[in-house]
Amino acid sequence: MRRPGARARRAGLLAALLALAWGASAGCGIQETAVVDAGRPAVADLLPPREGRMLLFFYSPDGELLPVPRIVEAPWPVPTAGAGGPDARAAVAALLAGPDKAERRAGLRSAPSLPRSASATDRVVTGGRSVEVRLRLRVARLTGPARDQLVCTAAFAAHAQGAVSVSLVGQDRRLAPAECPVRPFAAPAR
Repeated sequence: MRRPGARARRAGLLAALLALAWGASAGCGIQETAVVDAGRPAVADLLPPREGRMLLFFYSPDGELLPVPRIVEAPWPVPTAGAGGPDARAAVAALLAGPDKAERRAGLRSAPSLPRSASATDRVVTGGRSVEVRLRLRVARLTGPARDQLVCTAAFAAHAQGAVSVSLVGQDRRLAPAECPVRPFAAPAR
């Protein structure tokens, strides 16, 4: 059995702790101040390193073309100027394979006219400021959104900032060179 005095002591101790906690949350006498503007917000590169990912472009549920990093198993050789042939080909093949299970769960999708066939990628040739993507399909049937997906994926596989023009060449014709409409914004100087 408990003694009535122990219960009163516990209640008194609890009340003292609550008062102490309330006093600490009240700022212990420190007066409130207005919000102080301390400069620009922090900016960080949230993408995994280029050696460990490829950047594919899919559409969000609300129709916005987004860069989607996909982790690669083996180290991905970072292309140098004029290089990047096999890397860009692998990225285009991965794009044509479509979003993976996790990407589909997130609501990402390809344009309806973009075929889901990784084997449609023939080869990708990079050189200087241009990339040529050869496909085993009719490029005239691709809608603008499908073309944008291909152009952006090839451009960012060949160049870190996607600053190259990309020509799509199919079984039926060669399309005029295009640039990726998604441009990265420069992070402010630190």
